[in-house]
Amino acid sequence: MMKSEKIQNKTSLVWKMAIASAVSWEAAKLAGSDHPYLAPLSVILCLQPTIDQSIRFSFHRIAGTAIGIMLTSFLVSHLPMNGWMLGLFLLGGTYIAKWLRIDVTVLHQVALTILLVFTFERNAKDYAFDRIIDTVIGVIIAILVHMFLFPPDYTKKAADSFQTLARQLSGTLSDLSKWVQSEWGQGKGNLMAYRMNNLLQELHTAKEMLQTASDSLKFNPVRKKHKIIISSYQIEMQKLNAGFEYLSNIVKTLKEWEKEGELSSSDKRELGNDLQVLSEYFAGFKGIQQGETDNWKQKEQNMLLESLRSDMLSHPPPGHKVYKDSFFLETKKLLKRL
Repeated sequence: MMKSEKIQNKTSLVWKMAIASAVSWEAAKLAGSDHPYLAPLSVILCLQPTIDQSIRFSFHRIAGTAIGIMLTSFLVSHLPMNGWMLGLFLLGGTYIAKWLRIDVTVLHQVALTILLVFTFERNAKDYAFDRIIDTVIGVIIAILVHMFLFPPDYTKKAADSFQTLARQLSGTLSDLSKWVQSEWGQGKGNLMAYRMNNLLQELHTAKEMLQTASDSLKFNPVRKKHKIIISSYQIEMQKLNAGFEYLSNIVKTLKEWEKEGELSSSDKRELGNDLQVLSEYFAGFKGIQQGETDNWKQKEQNMLLESLRSDMLSHPPPGHKVYKDSFFLETKKLLKRL
């Protein structure tokens, strides 16, 4: 993420936390709570990176709080208050939560509630009741503020990651073309294999960012266009994924082929040109604006693919030239996926 984006995200979190905490405190007081600090506590905990995560965490917090109160509030006033008794309460409460196959986040909330109720219920009247009411108030206000005040949106970061992947994919194909045409026999295979490892990491990063961006737009009422854009990127990502798989297979083939040392001038020219065409095709993934691809670039990309498909048709059926046949079969398979 760019430095300015990080600063902007932190700034929005600061404002959200302050505003939602203040509002939830006052709302809890209006609801008659003697412990209004419990509402902003929920706000602070529930403000997660995305609205979807905040909602899920909020449900877990409410569920864990309710379970912890039910298990603790009645018994705590009749039992001695010491560390051993607290340990027994935590062991029993969390084990019941585990037996119910509750999410680990809820398990933590159960433990936290047991601790606080165990500590305060004896000396603070209606603490358990206030805790559940104030938790609900804090959760609702946190989600509303998160949804309508600078709602999280990772569309730009996902777009940047996608375009970085496309550039690296295009660059690797161009380097393969150069390797075949002018650097054959110089042992570039290991370097290309290393490049593939870096490309794989970039592929994972781009996929994760697209998923994060998609999640960040769930329950986001003001970013409908961005949902369309992210959906388009996810479709295009399938092509980049196909390109990576193609590259991975081709690099292995070329490494084995280089060991044999047999690559004629015509093969160098033919394979190098094919790889360069694919490089130019993936270089055309410049991003998606307003939910639509660049029509001019799309037409140019289609022309590149058509020219390559024509070349594939002129290639004879697989024969005794194993490496060359493997190269062209992989290329044909890629073309079917683009």
